[in-house]
Amino acid sequence: MKFTPLYAGESDNRPDKEKTDALTVRYKEGHAIGPVTVADGCIFVKKGLRNYYMEYASAEKIFRRVRRLHANICCGDGDIEVEYLVIQKDGRELIEVTLPGKKAAKMLMEEIRQAAPGLDTAAPAKASEEEEDAS
Repeated sequence: MKFTPLYAGESDNRPDKEKTDALTVRYKEGHAIGPVTVADGCIFVKKGLRNYYMEYASAEKIFRRVRRLHANICCGDGDIEVEYLVIQKDGRELIEVTLPGKKAAKMLMEEIRQAAPGLDTAAPAKASEEEEDAS
């Protein structure tokens, strides 16, 4: 299995054979929830055809984002809440991946908190609409 580092600034884009083998073992021992696998010491994210990984120590923040999407349903209008997992480093978002639902998102965040207790998992504060309109 091939793994791509989520943050290429730390190492080259292709880990050597020994590191790939170690990552494969971690990946197989980890617990998968949707496209995200929580493992010992690192997190794996499957997006498209790639498997990304990142050490917890390298991440600045991992948090859950909820967006409301307007949907026209056969019996009327409504909003659907979509859950995302966001990994942030150096003040910028590296990846945003769609999660399968609210229950899965809560379970995933709890597992991340247990795997990396010192990691910041709080979502950033929302800016009020008034402040955005004033800008």
